[in-house]
Amino acid sequence: MKHLTPIKWIILFLLLSFPLLFLLIRSEKPQKVIFLEGSSYTAYFSPQDRLYPHLIYLIKKAKWSIYAAFYEIELKEVAQALVKAHKRGVKVKIFTDDLTSNDEDSQFSYLKSFGLAKKDADPESFMHHKFCLIDEELVWAGSFNPTHSGSLKENNNVVIIKSSSLVSHFIEEFNRLWGGNSSFPKNKIEAEKFGVYKPQEKISVGRASIEVYFSLLNNPERAIIEELKKAKKSIHFALFSFTSPEIAYILIHKYAENIEVKGIMEKDQDSFFSQYHPLKKLKMEVRWDKNFYLMHHKFFIIDEEVVITGSFNPTRHANYENREDLLIIHSPLLAKRYENEFQGMWKRWYEKKI
Repeated sequence: MKHLTPIKWIILFLLLSFPLLFLLIRSEKPQKVIFLEGSSYTAYFSPQDRLYPHLIYLIKKAKWSIYAAFYEIELKEVAQALVKAHKRGVKVKIFTDDLTSNDEDSQFSYLKSFGLAKKDADPESFMHHKFCLIDEELVWAGSFNPTHSGSLKENNNVVIIKSSSLVSHFIEEFNRLWGGNSSFPKNKIEAEKFGVYKPQEKISVGRASIEVYFSLLNNPERAIIEELKKAKKSIHFALFSFTSPEIAYILIHKYAENIEVKGIMEKDQDSFFSQYHPLKKLKMEVRWDKNFYLMHHKFFIIDEEVVITGSFNPTRHANYENREDLLIIHSPLLAKRYENEFQGMWKRWYEKKI
């Protein structure tokens, strides 16, 4: 052992670490969902919180129905909890992407063997949702896919909201998915014509108000733009992929108005189309993330009062081809939770830089 080179020591360490990580994720018990004080909603963030134990808790609490649409699902614990719910009489339907369903770790075949799962049939786009609906009264949404990396390594967020009115909109989207591609626009041109932006109804959830938008139908990109236009003090964002020139244009204008604009973006998504470099050239405070794995968030915080989150990356593909969801939540209480996550990542970047 004493003759091992540094490289071999690293390899040995990794070989020993992977089983420990595997055991760690297996040892997680369901964790209760605790709503923010005086509210019917909350948020959690990975990797500091594994996220999926909260999902399993909700699945175990379900009495009548579970409808879930996940881009990918590979955690056996989640799949097994869904099957157990089915066996105790809960109506369970799971929808996933056609490409990820073929992955080695995908739980699609296992879920399908119980008649619980379907997959999307469009290889040209992503069924990119990450939501779960419990008993037609609770929504789980955000950037999190129930995967090993999503739980243990990536920066992700989930928002959990108790509102039957909000759930009804998600159920409509789920039924469109379950019904097949005929329920959606057939091509980009049709999607652009059909997905004309109009403000969605504001759903009251206690002291919060919420709007929900779906790609191909409600133009989430335009919804983001209209909300960003209202910013008076600050815009903070953490985005996995950001290629929308229209959203970048609004950020530039707000920056010119002396609004504080700060953003963290995923370095792995650096490309010719990324808006990182155009914003950086204007000396805007945008930074690549420092997670060795993925910074998978897709959120904006406006004036420390409004949170925009969901499965939606601000890209043309997400707006006009994928199946995506976007939530705009007016709640200083929830915005504070997201602001803490943003500032934590921002501080880690600064400390590593110096």
